[in-house]
Amino acid sequence: MTIIKAYVDIPEGQIHYRHAPGNGQPIVFLHRTPSSSLSFEPMMRALAGGRPLYAFDTPGFGQSFTPPDMPSMADYGNWMKGAFDVLEIETCVIFGNHTGVHIAVELALSSPHRVSALIFNGIAYYATEERLAFRDRIRAPLAPDGEGAYARETWKMVAGLLGEIDPLLIHQEFMGAMNSITGRHQAFSAVGDQDLPTALAKVHCPILALTARDDMFRDKFDVLLGDVPTITGKVLGAGGICSPERDAGANAEALGAFLSNLDRTTK
Repeated sequence: MTIIKAYVDIPEGQIHYRHAPGNGQPIVFLHRTPSSSLSFEPMMRALAGGRPLYAFDTPGFGQSFTPPDMPSMADYGNWMKGAFDVLEIETCVIFGNHTGVHIAVELALSSPHRVSALIFNGIAYYATEERLAFRDRIRAPLAPDGEGAYARETWKMVAGLLGEIDPLLIHQEFMGAMNSITGRHQAFSAVGDQDLPTALAKVHCPILALTARDDMFRDKFDVLLGDVPTITGKVLGAGGICSPERDAGANAEALGAFLSNLDRTTK
């Protein structure tokens, strides 16, 4: 299967995306910070031959435009809606990984008619105090310097998050981080500003929540299912924050089973 790479023009700039053709209602993939749509290529290959697939580079990441100032989660949602309009994606399923979850919830909240179902993988389901503490920790951006200390700090951050896994995946994540010095600070700030539990309580479409058994927010997964019992939950194998790449088959299988069940119950 060939994955097509292209750009969509919205008033604020160009958004880069990956696409695989198919039939039926599309599946849209929104990535974590500081990755890009590249992180979803393994899942897209696993799902080839089914629905149309779109994986976007969030503004500030990959090859998409870098926003000015400090965007809100509503801004990210509006930029995605602009891309959907141009690509004529009227209704879709959205799969979000970490930061992508937050944007997906914003889209489902602001445009419920456009989102038929949500799939989460990795969710920072913070209580208010935890969220504000996270927001305070990430307020200062990591700026380039003449000695390259920012590169070493970025490498330590990435290696610390990914652990002892595929060195090429660490390299891929590092390059994504280095390409998004501004974007990752913007996205993390928007995450810190969003009251996710309150927003999620207002979303009424079907939701599947996935987590790698070793995800950094594994404990938040159990809290989420306790707070929102209508959410279907499933724990996958090892994958950490990189579950869409490292456990693509299990993610694709869980997504497919969830959507097949929805199709049966709505007929």
